[in-house]
Parts: sequence; C-alpha cells; structure tokens
Amino acid sequence: MTDRNFDGIAERFQKNIYGNAKGELRLALCWRELVDKLPELNSGRCMSVWDAGGGLGQMSISLAELGHSVLLNDISADMLDVARRDIENKGLAQNVDIRHDAIQAITAEPESLQSFDLVLCHAVLEWVADPEKVVAALVAGMRPGAHLSLMFYNLNALVLSNMAKGNLYKLRDRDFAGHPGGLTPPSPRQPQLIMELLQQAGVEIVAKRGIRLVYDLMPRAVRAERSLDDVQALEWQYGAEEPFWALGRYVHLLCRLPQ
Repeated sequence: MTDRNFDGIAERFQKNIYGNAKGELRLALCWRELVDKLPELNSGRCMSVWDAGGGLGQMSISLAELGHSVLLNDISADMLDVARRDIENKGLAQNVDIRHDAIQAITAEPESLQSFDLVLCHAVLEWVADPEKVVAALVAGMRPGAHLSLMFYNLNALVLSNMAKGNLYKLRDRDFAGHPGGLTPPSPRQPQLIMELLQQAGVEIVAKRGIRLVYDLMPRAVRAERSLDDVQALEWQYGAEEPFWALGRYVHLLCRLPQ
C-alpha cells in the first residue's frame, strides 16, 4: 500500500464526502470539539497552525477566519487547487500557506520542527501506508504545550456496522477495507493502537470523542425523518461518553505535548 492521492477525483471527493449530511456532521462536530476544548482559538492571539493532509481546506478556512496563521499541505494537487480557490474567494490567502507535499516531508525541514501551536490531521491515517511515521512527523511539528487534533476512520464502527448488516463473511475474514480506487478507506484504524502510537510519540491524550455515532447507527429511512440539528445534539451528548466514543464512524483524539 502507498499513501492515497486524490488527484483526478477531487470534485467527486468533495461531492461524495462533504456534499451531504454525513460530511456536514463530521465537520461541525469536529469544529465544535476544537472550539470547546481550546478556548485560545477565540482569544484573539494569532496561533501557528498546521493542517496536515488538509485536502479541501475547510478547517484551514475556519481557522484563518479567526485570524490564525495556517500551513495547509496535501499530496493531492487537485485537492489543493479547490482549497486555494475557496481560500482566495474568502480573502484569506495571506493567512494560509499552501504546500503541495507529504506530511512526512514538512517536518523533514528544520524550520518546521516544533514550530506549531496546533496541528490538525483529520481523516488521513486510514489512507496512509505507515501511520507510525505520520504520527511521528505530526508530533515533530509541535511546540511544547501544543495540541494535536487527530481524527481517523474507526475499525470498531465497521465491525459493528457489519454485524448489524449480517455480513458474516466479512466479519469472519476481518475484511473491512474499501475497494482500491474507491472512497471507502482501505485501512480503518483501531483506536487503542493509535492511542498507543501517540503515547509512544510522547503526547498525552486529553479528550476522546466519537464522530458520527448516532447518525451511522440509524437506518437510512429513519435518518430522513430526523432533524440534523437534533441528531447533532445527540452526537454531542453521547460522543465523549464511555463506551460510545470508541464506536463512532470516526474517532477524534485531542492530544497535548507536555511542556
């Protein structure tokens, strides 16, 4: 496996992943978690932020609108072209430095080591060949006291979903990878293993939340009858509780590098 590049399908990715309630919920819940846990985002102080593998740049835009200085990188030039257009249309080009490069390459540059107050890496680990190297690169960019916002596609949720659907052969063979070339991630991650990687890298986990827990457990016919605001409220209510945080379609971990 190599790290997945979305060149050639950036518009399809934007439509299928974010142009629906699933994508709206994912962005809204993740952003609410950041604002809730990191009051310094709204303090008026300019923070140095790295949106690692940030793709279409939604989080970069939200952070730039608060006045923060953002580095947005991705290996997909097509995704960055979409992000650049949206960033320029919003008049935020001075706040966002766009870099066409891999995550591992950013902190291979000495000037990027320990230079960020906040590092984001959302929905990336499930697309890479070596998550350990990616986590190490992310932590290398953090200043002492900095935070890491890490979100990844959750293996536990796929197991639960396949149980509900009666996919006995998939469960027997533990075959949960998406088809090559598709938009279902090939390498869903087990939360406990990712937490162990983070702890080995020297960061402490300060908050855990399941993203898209309630929504993904609802039958499609029921989803259509429910208010998205009501679903989001329930996602927020249960998402950080035991054992539900570990069952969301995505898991969000907020980490801190000790001083």
